[in-house]
Amino acid sequence: MPAVLLHFLGTLEYVFAIVTLLGGVIAVHEFGHFIFAKWAGIRVDTFSIGFGPRLFSRKYGETEYCLSLVPLGGFVKIYGQDPDELESDPNPQPERAFARKSLGRKISVLFGGPLFNYFLAILLFAFLAVVGVQKIPAVATRVIAETPAYKAGLRSGDVIVSVDGQDTRTFEDVLDQIAKHPDKQLRFSLLREGRPFDLQVKVQKEHALTPYGEESEAGMLEGLDPLAREPVLATTLKQHPWGFRSGDKISQFEGTPVHSWEDFEKALSLSLQAPPDALHFQVLRGGKDRLEIQSPPLKPLLAKLGAKRDAHSFFELSGIHNPELFVQEVMPDAPAHVAGVKSGDRVISANGQKVFSFEHLRGLIQTTGEGVAKSARLTGNQPALEKALKLEIERDGQRQVLTSAIRATKGKDPLGETIVTYTIGILSAGKPMMPPNMLLERTFNPFKAFWIGLTETTENTVITVVGLKKLLFGEMSPKTMGGPIMIGKLAGDTFSSRGWRDFLRVMAIISISLGVFNLIPVPILDGGHIVFAIIESLRGRPLSHRVQQTALKVGLSLILLLMVFAIYNDISRVLPFSF
Repeated sequence: MPAVLLHFLGTLEYVFAIVTLLGGVIAVHEFGHFIFAKWAGIRVDTFSIGFGPRLFSRKYGETEYCLSLVPLGGFVKIYGQDPDELESDPNPQPERAFARKSLGRKISVLFGGPLFNYFLAILLFAFLAVVGVQKIPAVATRVIAETPAYKAGLRSGDVIVSVDGQDTRTFEDVLDQIAKHPDKQLRFSLLREGRPFDLQVKVQKEHALTPYGEESEAGMLEGLDPLAREPVLATTLKQHPWGFRSGDKISQFEGTPVHSWEDFEKALSLSLQAPPDALHFQVLRGGKDRLEIQSPPLKPLLAKLGAKRDAHSFFELSGIHNPELFVQEVMPDAPAHVAGVKSGDRVISANGQKVFSFEHLRGLIQTTGEGVAKSARLTGNQPALEKALKLEIERDGQRQVLTSAIRATKGKDPLGETIVTYTIGILSAGKPMMPPNMLLERTFNPFKAFWIGLTETTENTVITVVGLKKLLFGEMSPKTMGGPIMIGKLAGDTFSSRGWRDFLRVMAIISISLGVFNLIPVPILDGGHIVFAIIESLRGRPLSHRVQQTALKVGLSLILLLMVFAIYNDISRVLPFSF
């Protein structure tokens, strides 16, 4: 398919997501006002999906139903919401006017919009509970060598039964328990090869953001990875003596099917404890050719390994590796390109520290860049990043050290704060893969699904209300606020890259936010009108026209100011400058 057509389809998908999310939640909000107005016996003159010039309209009974040009929402024209309307109406119906209804009916109409936003959220969360969400099981699919997780005793394939006494069914459960205990010692109950045992694991701490955008500390365990790697081989040798080529995919090892690189590592480690005369592989080459490969006699290699018969040492001596630390591509004119790094090189160490994963390498580069930049600021040595990284690589079976610069790139974090990312411009050839035994969490019980929807809606409502309170009292950075640009971008990105389940979840959260926001007691919002209705009921007569107009102008000014600030935040997130 031509690139132009792909771009066009991608843009349409993005627009569809924005219109569906923003238009949907606002239209549901207005429909809530409409339904409750009808129930209260109030005349509804117009109900429009969208706003702006009308594309289609038809009158049924007393209400004109419209489809308008701009599909981002809608509006309801309720008769008598403005008391002056009764005086100018040529055929007044005071008994059908909003202003003449009881306090309870007025509040029901005003609260109907936010209430329908909550109904929408409950239904969306309940629907997601029925269709199910795929989750990664609580398995240490990969434990990276020499990391804190590995040194604590965890190994690839360990099933994590519980953490600190809390049962863990999914990997998300594991991460939740780790996050709650920064810098603590936790008891991991595991199953390894079907045998239960416990480990005491020290959790590190890292900086994180709360749901309210505040900086906090959270626990993390470096080296614990829920994703497996494809069982693909790579070598720097142009002709590997066993007959392997880079890209060969292992389908069987010693007659046993291999589904991931971790399967291969585990089977290899067992074979090395009671080694056969030679190793037998079945590989796929080019995705179709099935080849049988046998290693030479193992005795010479085993003699070099000595007592350390582990898979990682075996890989170094045999010259076969997972492609994760192989360079797939070097960006043109990037520091790595200038330093002489080439596609097919294997990264061994950075500044003398052995590298065990591409994420480990990324972290070393970031830490080195930050340290050098800090030292440069103190000493005034601006070109300090130009020779900051000593990169040991393997090429054609030979090792060499290359000196690379580190490039600093400025960007924005989720709060709009400037952050600096340090890179050298290389891409990994590794291929992560989801575990084959994914869990599908779902329920077919409608009452349980409704309860899940109600619970998630309540939790997100509390988060939104507390967030607004923290914003109001200066306990949270105002940079966490987002406007229509951020919401639109979130909708488009989620729909195009993460799928419809996450899109519906975002839609539910935005619907809750709209409901909460509209209940703020500010004139022009539903909450402000509810306050007006209560005051009028207590006084026994409406507020003066002048007071109402002044309050509405103040409310409108506050909302416009808030909108301008939110849009400024949106722009500052996507543009490399601020005002």
